Amino acid sequence: MGLPRGFSWELNNGLWTPYKGNDDTYIDKAYKTIPIIQAIISEIIDKASDAPPMIMRIKDKKSAKAYERIAGGKISPHTKVQMKAMRAKAYTEVADHPALELFDSPNPYMTGKELRESSMGYLLLTGNSIEYNATPMAGARAGVPRQIWSIPSPCVNPVFQDSRTKPLRGYTINYMTLDDVIPEEMISHVKFFNPITSTENIQETFWGLSPLRSASKLISQKRDADIAQGTLFKNMTPAGMIVGSGNDGYGELDETEALAINKHFRDSHMGVYNAGDILVTPANVKWEEIGLSPVDLQLIDWGKDIERQIARLYKYPDEMLESGGVVANSEVGVLKFIRNAVYPVISRYDKARTKMIRQWYNDDSLVYMSDLDYYPELQPNKGELVKWMRASNVFTQQEIRTALDYPDDYDESEVLVGVNMMFLDDIRDNGQFRGGQLSE
Repeated sequence: MGLPRGFSWELNNGLWTPYKGNDDTYIDKAYKTIPIIQAIISEIIDKASDAPPMIMRIKDKKSAKAYERIAGGKISPHTKVQMKAMRAKAYTEVADHPALELFDSPNPYMTGKELRESSMGYLLLTGNSIEYNATPMAGARAGVPRQIWSIPSPCVNPVFQDSRTKPLRGYTINYMTLDDVIPEEMISHVKFFNPITSTENIQETFWGLSPLRSASKLISQKRDADIAQGTLFKNMTPAGMIVGSGNDGYGELDETEALAINKHFRDSHMGVYNAGDILVTPANVKWEEIGLSPVDLQLIDWGKDIERQIARLYKYPDEMLESGGVVANSEVGVLKFIRNAVYPVISRYDKARTKMIRQWYNDDSLVYMSDLDYYPELQPNKGELVKWMRASNVFTQQEIRTALDYPDDYDESEVLVGVNMMFLDDIRDNGQFRGGQLSE
């Protein structure tokens, strides 16, 4: 089997691969040609971009640090409850902040979800997400962007300068007519870790490494498996033939007799209803196997194994690749998908945008958060939740109310408590309620 046409092959780490390790090739030769890569990345960014933004302001730094510790771990229904309770202590939501309008309608051609989806997609494909913040340089809104644009990362080049404290001067975009370098402050750059081996390529640390870079061999093997499987199915030969020995006294079969036997064999012994039958014949004939199917060659299983290895690059659950699998369509599988594949992308963007809004509005108390309440998969069973929160003995009644999405403001004269079903304000008036606890 020769090399497929249409690709420029080169020797890469001892293996002939159909592309170079550049950002544009991950899009053209991987995402647009390998279905499993497009399926996994598209599902991750579609789910991650659903979460609407919130702008918060820190009101308690200690609680904010505690929130960050919880948020930095594995997300689950229980940790989400802890995050929600701690968020109420640490932050105040700024529901009318102007940044919300900007993130909801970033430019004339994109919605907020489309911007998030585009930026996250380039990050997962190329290891870099670039957003251009169209910012006026003078006037009342100087420094605050009026539009945000997702820029294809293969079209962007970092520009460096001779400075120890600020080696990155800015960026150039190859399809823009700007002669000057775009300042670093006008670009939001989210990137993956990119290790280097010597000081000669120190500038590469300012550019992210694509997860697909280490999968170049897998991608080539996956393409080979698909091409080989398709070729075998297309050019599949007969499985075998019935051969007469000529030593049974009847002589050799002529063409008419052979065609009759072939038709009789198809009609009587092939198909789902005849599978497993025993064949009995007085003729002295035997079966000669002359072909192997893609199943016999294990090409299908090989392709699935490659798909699982590619999925692990994006922490996509193996079980969700199995159609009809035990976990494939269950709540457990979806929860694993959100926890392992979706939430890390959301968290990375939350941190990056927090940095940007603090710079735009010169306010270090601002925090960008994605609203995880959007995901029903992360909503705990309320009965189990209340039981768990009460048993832990660390949550106040108000924190339990917050976890159950009850409003903060309520009329105590309308609230019943479990002491002969008295009204809460009556208990307060009688001096039986101190600091959120019933007194003796």
